[in-house]
Amino acid sequence: MTIRLNSHHWLDVLYNDVRSAPGGVKDAASFLTERRGKRIHYESLRAKLSGQEGESMTFEMADLLTEWLAQKAGGAEVAHRWAQTYAMVEHGLTCLDVPAPPEGGWPDELKAIHEKVLKVGAKVGGLNASTLDAMGDGRIDPDERSALYTLFMDLAVLAFRGARNVSRVQC
Repeated sequence: MTIRLNSHHWLDVLYNDVRSAPGGVKDAASFLTERRGKRIHYESLRAKLSGQEGESMTFEMADLLTEWLAQKAGGAEVAHRWAQTYAMVEHGLTCLDVPAPPEGGWPDELKAIHEKVLKVGAKVGGLNASTLDAMGDGRIDPDERSALYTLFMDLAVLAFRGARNVSRVQC
């Protein structure tokens, strides 16, 4: 059976990010065993992450996996994606990981705002092209849905970063 993993289901997002992290599912299972004081075999963790029948992921385990992801090289950028997806898809809430600004803000906030606006324009152009391609056949398949979801979320993060720059401009 082929399992389709998409960026619009929280458990798929968590599974993809755990699998992609250094050490993958095996290392994550070792971390969970150590932190919980209760052994979990990596295949059992894989079953929970892939949503196999009769298996379920607890929020306690997902939260610990968030901690594990944050410690991994490159994991900090993805550690919260599953929670963001859960909040958005299941409850209509929005929470975003917005990268921290430089200490004390940008030396030139106006220049930073200008750069963000140019990046927003480029992203919107990419979103337009991707949407037109995806809808060319009159429907959006799961892979196209995942790609568009990711593009919209990237645009949202960029918008919040720009708003933060605007809030720091001295009037």
